[in-house]
Amino acid sequence: MIDQPLDTIDEAALMRLIDNQVGERRDLEFKRDLPGGRDDDKKEFLADVTALANSQGGDLIYGIDERDGIAAGLLGLRVDSPDDELLRLENIIRDGVAPRLIGVRMKWGTLASGAGVLVIRIPASLASPHRVIFKNSGKFYSRNSRQKYEMDVHELRHAFTEADQLSTRFRALHHHAIQMARGVDMPVFMGGEPRAIVSVTPLDYFRKTLDLPVVFENAIAPVRAAQYRGFDAIDTLEGVLMHVPVDREHGLVGSWSMTHRTGRADHAWLIGAVRDNGGGEPDRRVWIPRFEECLLEATVSTQNRFRPFNVEGPWVIQATIFGVRNYALALPHDYASRPAFRDRALLGELRVDHIDEAALEPLLRNFWLLFGERRPEGRAIAAR
Repeated sequence: MIDQPLDTIDEAALMRLIDNQVGERRDLEFKRDLPGGRDDDKKEFLADVTALANSQGGDLIYGIDERDGIAAGLLGLRVDSPDDELLRLENIIRDGVAPRLIGVRMKWGTLASGAGVLVIRIPASLASPHRVIFKNSGKFYSRNSRQKYEMDVHELRHAFTEADQLSTRFRALHHHAIQMARGVDMPVFMGGEPRAIVSVTPLDYFRKTLDLPVVFENAIAPVRAAQYRGFDAIDTLEGVLMHVPVDREHGLVGSWSMTHRTGRADHAWLIGAVRDNGGGEPDRRVWIPRFEECLLEATVSTQNRFRPFNVEGPWVIQATIFGVRNYALALPHDYASRPAFRDRALLGELRVDHIDEAALEPLLRNFWLLFGERRPEGRAIAAR
């Protein structure tokens, strides 16, 4: 894989592959020509794609000549309509791979000569191993340092076992974030009020080892930092912890974010509190904007902050609400929901190609259901 974000790959980046005599490897393959329209061409293309997905992901580059696996020339491609060609290849992947392969991204670039080049970025998959099903092929492929190969029974058994274990490993990461939000092994404490804990992790997290140069300047700021008038930073063993100022009266913080050097992030923030309603009874409320707006802020900022490090989706997003038993959701027009009867709830574990408001909808829906309410259809996060 080229060590830079897909959107920034240009002719200069491709020429460096040739100038530096970069060779094909487990996560990088060069192709002179695009797949043709024959069935054998489509099967070969699907084998190339799934081999990368079943190993550690990588880039498949069309328009580069290679000699003995070494990038030798940027010849480019000549097609009538690049958009139609990308759509054709996307359809081949969609119809020819099982289970469905998410997160494949394609970029067509135009060279100074007028020819084009196509870079297909294929993520390592949490749903692997993927099988080529075009024309009843039924074959599984992986990739070694130089080429793809058909997987044997032993490798398939290992791949299926590893896929089953990945979900458990992602949940273990999120559980650790929940413990942090409870004050375990943390220099700051959030208290006992309702809080949200969100973990954002690349889908290929367990397929590679990163040690990113995370410092104060490029770490992820905690949500609602502007309302708290700033934040502080602490260098830790794991990465950089950013938190809003400590409440001097109670010694608590209302929001923090941990940017891990391994390429993931955890966030926690308060979403409710106990207020005096003037009638002598405590008024326990959770506020919708505190969850919804901050969820969007935390996840999108993670996506944007990691992009310069060439850490991209698909993403695994996990969200847990903690400490909400007997708290009601503050609804529009001064109404309130019935109190939540759970103290802690995992709202979901999403796998998304790109993080935006639409991708977060399942978590928003489950947040309302935690309080016995249905989220209005089509409601925007900024709605009051």
